[in-house]
Amino acid sequence: MKSLLHNLAALAVASLMVHQPVHAQAYPTQPIQLVIPYVPGGGSDALARLLADQMGARLGQRIVPENKPGAATVLAASQVARAAPTGYTLLISTLAHALNPSLQPQLPYDPVNDFEFIGKIGSFGFLVVTTPKLEVKDLPGLINRMRAQPGRLQFGSAGVGSPMHLGGEFLKHLTKTDAIHVPYKGEGAALTDLLGGHISFMLCTVATCAPRVQDGSLQALAAPSPTRSALLPNVPTSAEAGLPGYEIYTWIFLAAPKGTPAPVVQRLSRALNEVLADEKFRARVTAMGVDLDTHSAPAAMKQLVQTEIEKWRPVIKASGMRMN
Repeated sequence: MKSLLHNLAALAVASLMVHQPVHAQAYPTQPIQLVIPYVPGGGSDALARLLADQMGARLGQRIVPENKPGAATVLAASQVARAAPTGYTLLISTLAHALNPSLQPQLPYDPVNDFEFIGKIGSFGFLVVTTPKLEVKDLPGLINRMRAQPGRLQFGSAGVGSPMHLGGEFLKHLTKTDAIHVPYKGEGAALTDLLGGHISFMLCTVATCAPRVQDGSLQALAAPSPTRSALLPNVPTSAEAGLPGYEIYTWIFLAAPKGTPAPVVQRLSRALNEVLADEKFRARVTAMGVDLDTHSAPAAMKQLVQTEIEKWRPVIKASGMRMN
């Protein structure tokens, strides 16, 4: 009897050892859900859908986008954090994922430990822009004006807690200056008021503002990012303009629920990197104003989230920002 039980136990262990790798190798065997924390039609949504098509083709299964907007990406992240860790529910999200721990202290999930990060896709860059009416030619000129006229200049954004808002607050934080934040319901409304002379400056996404910079109606002072924008290569980075460390850009990443098997995460990571290496995909996405990574790794993406949470915590605290 003991011999029989021993043999059965050995067979069970052997079965687990054989079938677990086979299951991982077979992934995916059904469509994958991609949860998007934004409304349909925007830049992040368009990128997510294009990525879903391209990764799905490489994985041999459809990746089905599902828009879940609300609460500054929290609703979508909550849904994925609670999902079964099988690799069939994924999250695509942005910098907001690292801002929310400071903006919304009672998050229903841990932004680092409740996810398996697949990789960074790329980033949407911003420009610090004003109009010729302000008679400011570069970033040091804007900083000098803010210092000489504390609380007199106004900067617009796409809303409280948006990366554009954080970018303005970060500029104040680094330079020990002051300016008044004016929130709008979207980037377009803020840009209209900037062009009309109702506010002094703003951070604007490169794709939105590039045509206005090129026709001379906007003055681009700097790109607060590690490298110059491919769309506007003549605009200096903040470091080149004299303010090193001033970086604000909306990175985009892919993640799965915590506990998703490592082979599945690796399979998704390989598919993502295959897409990032595709020249046709790169051309289409670059035209959308996205700076794509050339290679992405799960560990590096997790470290980026951790670093950005700590980077923005003192900025948000100093500004007094909170999301209801």
